[in-house]
Amino acid sequence: MGPEGQPPGGFMGTIDTTATRARLRLRPTGGAALSLFLGILLGTVACVALATIGATASPATPAGASAGRVPTEAVPGLLELGREFIDAVNVADEAARRTAVKRIYAQSTLDEVPEADLVALFGRLRDDLGPLELHHSEVVFRSLHAFVKSGSGWKDLQFRVETTPPYRILQLVFLADVTEPVYLPNGGLRSAETIDWIHGYVEKLMHEDELGGKILLARGNLTLFQRSIGYLDAKRSIAVTPKTRFNLGSGNKMFTAVATMLLVEEGKFGLDDPIGSLLPTFPDANLGKRITVRQLLSHSSGLGDYWTDEFERDGRTATTLRDVEPWVYAELQTNGIHFEPGAEHRYSNSGFLLLGRIIEEATGQDYFDFVRERIYEPLTMAQTDSYLTDGSQEDLAPPLIRPTAEDAETSAIWVTGESGLRGTSAGGGFSTPPDMLRFVRALVEGKLVRKETLEEMTSPQPPSSSTADPLGGGYAYGLGFLLERSQTGVLSWGHGGFAPGVNFELRYFPAEDITFVLFCNQDNGAFDDLKRNVEKLITGDR
Repeated sequence: MGPEGQPPGGFMGTIDTTATRARLRLRPTGGAALSLFLGILLGTVACVALATIGATASPATPAGASAGRVPTEAVPGLLELGREFIDAVNVADEAARRTAVKRIYAQSTLDEVPEADLVALFGRLRDDLGPLELHHSEVVFRSLHAFVKSGSGWKDLQFRVETTPPYRILQLVFLADVTEPVYLPNGGLRSAETIDWIHGYVEKLMHEDELGGKILLARGNLTLFQRSIGYLDAKRSIAVTPKTRFNLGSGNKMFTAVATMLLVEEGKFGLDDPIGSLLPTFPDANLGKRITVRQLLSHSSGLGDYWTDEFERDGRTATTLRDVEPWVYAELQTNGIHFEPGAEHRYSNSGFLLLGRIIEEATGQDYFDFVRERIYEPLTMAQTDSYLTDGSQEDLAPPLIRPTAEDAETSAIWVTGESGLRGTSAGGGFSTPPDMLRFVRALVEGKLVRKETLEEMTSPQPPSSSTADPLGGGYAYGLGFLLERSQTGVLSWGHGGFAPGVNFELRYFPAEDITFVLFCNQDNGAFDDLKRNVEKLITGDR
């Protein structure tokens, strides 16, 4: 997988090749086959289907893809191509579908994929989803989204498109369940009408889509909107309360990055120090001289992910970083590095596990103790930590997933999924929106690291920083933070996390001094829609 790719089941960030985080949430029968069909049909792993509902997926880069974003003048034409694609799904005439293929697809796709296969895709979508009713389409950076109503609910068909003339569709990369599209109010967050709309929208998602979680919006230290949503258990008998703590997924990477930079500021080591000199257990002396701390923080080390199938099976009972460290080295031994350190970006959980170990070596403390003493306790983040999930802690939201084929007899909306016994420096801790607001305010006000340090952490890092526009695709890597730029040019930084039954997003918008925090413990497309629409209200994207 490329820099956008994430291995299913791990604690990970939300970077992908669209401006929204898409999910593959298809029906147990037919859906998985359809997703595999998409991948095989288009000559690339466009969708990675798992045996369970709620599987994550990441698109591969199609032939003919280009960097940057779709220019404004090309948007109307692409919206029309989205309509033509839906029309071709609905029409039964093969000749009309062949004509649509030639009009819709980029030449690079037509050169690589047989026309008959592209025509067959329309029929397969019709067989699996029924007739489609187009609500509207959107172009976001280099992706086209078509929101449609089908017999099985609302869907978001997401396409990768050309960003240079003639601006055609390259491939269908995601088919995601979504909630019913809504029309946003015109006002910004300063408007009481907008806050009332958010309240009503949350109510709608809670009652119509079973959404459970927490949301917070703040300007500076002033909370504009905060809400505990729905239920936290599979039986829908225990309401989410202010005390409920939700899994951060990869959101913990922000704490690891700040802890690392605290030690850099104190002179314990430098950003460009080789990790081999800081981590005696690193097994490859030559590679240890070539990978730096900065590269671990910016996902440019070339390392992969320890969260393999073997770790999923045998490593989830680990409770210390030393327990997990061998899995990093086992994966490295099996797969090697994915590129020369510093050459490109590739999201890496292994890199952040090693950062935690470097913190332990530099301080002589357990990673969890150090982060608690230097971050959580000084900021009175009393509901944040990497708690054990063995039942010894109250008010931890369990991961809820959709019933799988094995659960076919159940009528339940949700079943409780599995979780690791404890998180790591790469992710898996728990927190609440007020605690995350305290974290953001401390960063912005220079109470954790110096303001110039935060500026470096939230700036694009090499190698992308050497390009003319490192945020041209809408996102970039900082040092432990993921940087985004909206369609209207509004910048933000933060991190997210998702895994089966884990959804988290934190975004801070410096220009407006706005913090947005959202948690959910379900594989629920309503989380993605709430996130996307609130961010549109903040940025002014419509």
